[in-house]
Amino acid sequence: MSGRAARSADADRPASLSGRAPKARLREAALAASIAIATRLCGLLSIDRAVALGAGIGQLWLGARGPRTRRVREQLALALPQSTAAQRARWTREVFVHLGRGLAELLIMRGPHREALVKRVSIEGLEHLRSAQRASPSGGVMIVTAHYGNWELAGARLAAEGVPISVVYRPRRARALDRALLGLRAAPRPGGAAAPDVEQIAMGPRAGLQVARALGAGRAVLVLLDQNARREEGVFVSFFSRPACTRAAPLAIAVRRGVPIVTAFSRRDPDGRSHRIRIDPALQLETGRSDDGEVLRRNVQRVTAAIEQEIRASPGQWIWTHRRWRSQPSDCEESPTA
Repeated sequence: MSGRAARSADADRPASLSGRAPKARLREAALAASIAIATRLCGLLSIDRAVALGAGIGQLWLGARGPRTRRVREQLALALPQSTAAQRARWTREVFVHLGRGLAELLIMRGPHREALVKRVSIEGLEHLRSAQRASPSGGVMIVTAHYGNWELAGARLAAEGVPISVVYRPRRARALDRALLGLRAAPRPGGAAAPDVEQIAMGPRAGLQVARALGAGRAVLVLLDQNARREEGVFVSFFSRPACTRAAPLAIAVRRGVPIVTAFSRRDPDGRSHRIRIDPALQLETGRSDDGEVLRRNVQRVTAAIEQEIRASPGQWIWTHRRWRSQPSDCEESPTA
């Protein structure tokens, strides 16, 4: 893929919705229209007013006990049992306020205020990424992060810095939402300037080959390793002292190719307006044999521990709405220790 446009999963999907049920087509059309209207509204407002509106919607969602509010409360209690009820209530509120703000920011990224919003993101540790690129045999680097802070905005900021980004993403069931996300990641710059060099790699049978090619081409492959994986595609590691199935293939590919792996996290500043990306020095992972499952598990555990440490620093900025511990070991599988 050239740096002028982004790859999408559309090539592997039907070209239209003509074969789908009328109700499904109507839902897709309604969602697409809603996204367009919300994008237009955020474009008419200032950034601060749009983000404040998003925060208000998040609070209303929580107050109305909307879907997944109960899940957030339950998962916070299970993951952080030593916290008080008051702390968990505060974090729950922060989760939905943060999600509302993040939704507004995604809509802003599709409109005329994109550049101004991206400029609100500062970067610490860019020298660690540059050092890893120099140490890589191909110039390629794997960046591991999480659904924490505004990860989409962080990717846009790195791309604006001139880093060639390849984003590994999970396609959404709602195609209108999928198209919207695909579009905002590689949106053109104002005034006809070239779009950032962003490639998009959909999870699936071809993803491993595409990731390897991207690393070999000197790109920074961005993977989010904090979501539940199916038992056949991941390994079990400890996450908040509970077994969590985690995708292992990205780390296996990077280690096999001798490519450095860095962790990077974006956190919203206390003012609620600005963001800060922190890039850490390259991880010193075990090499071992490519077929050594225990070495791979220990490497995944180390990366997962880094993600957990970051979430503990600001629990309200992670997506506790996700069923992270959905997959569980069978009786014949060994559970990881905390």
